[in-house]
Amino acid sequence: MTTAHQNKIQWAKRVPRHQVRRLYESDARGMLDEALLEEVGHGMYARCADMFEVHEAREGRIKCRNCGTVILRHSRFWDKSEVLACERCGWQVTWGAYYDSYTGERLLPGAAEEVFRRFVDQWPTAHTAAAKMLLIDWLIHEFHMNQGIAGRPVGENVIHGSAQQVSELIEHLAYGSGSTAGLQDQPTWAAQLNDPIRLFRRSHAWADILSIARELGIEGRSRMREDELVAEMMRIAPERFVAPQGGRTSTTCST
Repeated sequence: MTTAHQNKIQWAKRVPRHQVRRLYESDARGMLDEALLEEVGHGMYARCADMFEVHEAREGRIKCRNCGTVILRHSRFWDKSEVLACERCGWQVTWGAYYDSYTGERLLPGAAEEVFRRFVDQWPTAHTAAAKMLLIDWLIHEFHMNQGIAGRPVGENVIHGSAQQVSELIEHLAYGSGSTAGLQDQPTWAAQLNDPIRLFRRSHAWADILSIARELGIEGRSRMREDELVAEMMRIAPERFVAPQGGRTSTTCST
């Protein structure tokens, strides 16, 4: 029976920034580097897939790193002494070593779980270079539109670099001269980024939105979708909403 130690648990590396930049530049020139497309796309896919593997492990379902069999963790989360052993192939590791292997590596999907899940689900079905580039472009676009914990770019989970470096790259891809004419053009990116409904939803909890809607006398508010309700609030009382500043939209309504 073999024992897996911390340094033997290898996770997919984050994709280098220069590869992403070169891919977009080749697409913008009309000479898409398909070999680089495969390398970047599969790298992003592997990284996202590993995030969900870690997520499942934290829920108590560890995937054997040798044969893929699911191992159930029976101890409490903070009990690092439990030995997780695969009955099928003999691979084993302590929960402590497994935990240490991903801690600090930005391997949790967090608030962007739906974004990463969609990419993992759709990448295997993208069979042409055009479809793959559009899917990567969609993911980069979502990185541009979403912020992680404490404002850290969610793209940092997949693209190598500091928060500032990743943010600068994504801004360059969105608005720079090397940006691709893929899923969306530059005005659309900017319009979506600064959409007042999106900004208001990000800065207000659902309970606060309902409270404001109640004050405005909107009937059927609890049955409306969040974006529909915010749009109706802004239609009824546009003067009570303050223009977004610093990425937030506020309202003069009392809550």
